[in-house]
Amino acid sequence: MRLKKSIISIISFGSFFGLSTFSSLSESSIAAKINCESPVHRGKHKDCVDKDGRPKRKELIDPDTGLSVVEMESDILWNRIPRRNKVPYEQIVKSTSSFDGSTEYVVYDRNYKFSYPYESTVFTKWSSDYVRGIWTLKAGCGLIACTAGYETDGGDLPSPLEVKFAGRTYSLYGDDGKFMLPNRFVNDIKNAKTYDGLSIRVRRTVVPIGEKTVEKLSLLYKKSIKKWDLPKIAINIKNIKKNPSIKEIAGSSLPSVVTVRAGSGQGTGFFITDGGTILTNRHVVSGASNKEILIDTVSGRQYKGKVTFISREDDFAIIDVKGTDLPKALPICYSNYPMAGEDVVALGSPLGLSNTVTRGIVSALRRSGSDFDSIVMSGSSLIQTDAAINPGNSGGPLLNENGEVIGVNTFGKTSSEGLNFAVSIVDIMQQLKVRRPGGLEALEMKLNSCGNKFN
Repeated sequence: MRLKKSIISIISFGSFFGLSTFSSLSESSIAAKINCESPVHRGKHKDCVDKDGRPKRKELIDPDTGLSVVEMESDILWNRIPRRNKVPYEQIVKSTSSFDGSTEYVVYDRNYKFSYPYESTVFTKWSSDYVRGIWTLKAGCGLIACTAGYETDGGDLPSPLEVKFAGRTYSLYGDDGKFMLPNRFVNDIKNAKTYDGLSIRVRRTVVPIGEKTVEKLSLLYKKSIKKWDLPKIAINIKNIKKNPSIKEIAGSSLPSVVTVRAGSGQGTGFFITDGGTILTNRHVVSGASNKEILIDTVSGRQYKGKVTFISREDDFAIIDVKGTDLPKALPICYSNYPMAGEDVVALGSPLGLSNTVTRGIVSALRRSGSDFDSIVMSGSSLIQTDAAINPGNSGGPLLNENGEVIGVNTFGKTSSEGLNFAVSIVDIMQQLKVRRPGGLEALEMKLNSCGNKFN
C-alpha cells in the first residue's frame, strides 16, 4: 500500500513538473510571438506600450539599414504642444521630409524628475549627430504625482547643456535647443553593455533618460552611421597681397564663400579647390548627407552639391559641386598655426544674412580637452577669437590679415560674449591627408609662412 502511494506521489509530482515545464515553455513561446497589432495585446501587453502606457506604433524593417523603424513625417513641430504628446517614444523613427525628401533616423524620449512640489520634464530627440529638446517645470504638484500641476518655466534646452554617460560629463554648446553630440559619446552609447546612467542636467535639476531609449540609440548608432572614404583633395599655392585692407579681403574672398542649404539646416561653406570642393561644418549638413545640397553664391548663381565626406572627429564636411564658372578657391594657410594677437576676419551667413564680415583678433590657440569634446577630438587645435560667430556663420572661413584661411568657424560659447572658436585648417588638412602643394619647386618660390606667395 505504501509502495502504491509512493508510486502515485512520484507520478503526480512528475505530472505536475511536466505540466509546469510545458506551461513555462508555452508562455515563453507565446511571449516571443507577441503581436502588438492584435486586439489581445495592443495597448495592453508590456511590449506593446511605451513608458506612458500609449500603444507603440507599428514597426517596419527599413531596407537601407535593416533597423526596425517607425515611419514618420519630419516636417512637424514635434517639440510644441500638442505635437510633443503624439510622437512615438523609445522607438527608432525614420523621419522623412515631404518637402525635400531628406531622411534621418531618430529616437524620441520624455522623462521626469519629481521633487515636491515641482516636476521637471525633458522632451528630447536624439540622432547620431545631435540631441534637440525642450523642458518644462511644473509647480503645484501633489505629494505623490503632478496630475494637477501648472507650467511655470521651460523652453528650449539651455546652452551649455550638460550630458552624462559612462562616467563622462560633456558640456555641449548649441542654439535653439540643438546640440551636436561628441564622437566619444556616440561610441560609448554604441558599445554600451548596460543602458542605464544617461542623464541631462537642466539648470540645477538632473533628469534621467530612459534605458529603453539608450538601448534603441545603441542599436541606431551601430547600424546607421556611414563610414566615409577619404576624398582626394589637392590644394594650390596662391598669389596673395601682403597686408590688404579689410575691404580688399572681403572683396576678394566673398565670391568664394557660399551659403549652404541642407534640408532644414543652413550654414556657410567656402571653396578650397578650384575644381569645386567646398568645406563646411558637419552639423551644417546633418540629416541631409544623402540628398542634394543647394549652394548659393554672392553672384546669385546657385549650384547643387553632394556630400562626399563627413568627419565626426573635427566637425567638418566636404561637398563636391559640379558646374561651370565655379568660384575660385580661397588661399589656405596650411603651413603654420596663428599666434595670439593676430588680426582675423570671419566671413559667413549668420541668421541667413549672406556676405557678412566681422573682425577681431586671435585670443588664443588651444588644444582641445574635455570641455570641447562636442566639437573636436581631444588634442585637436581650436582657434579662440573675439570675432563674432553667430548661428549661420558655422562652416565659414576664418581668415588672417592676408586673407588666408586659418580655420573653419564652428561655434560661439553662448553663455559668454566674445568667446568664439574655429577648428584649425592645419588639423583639417592633416586629417584629409592633403599633401603640401608645389613639391620641391616650392622651396625656390620664396613662400610666406602659410605656404603662399606674395604678389
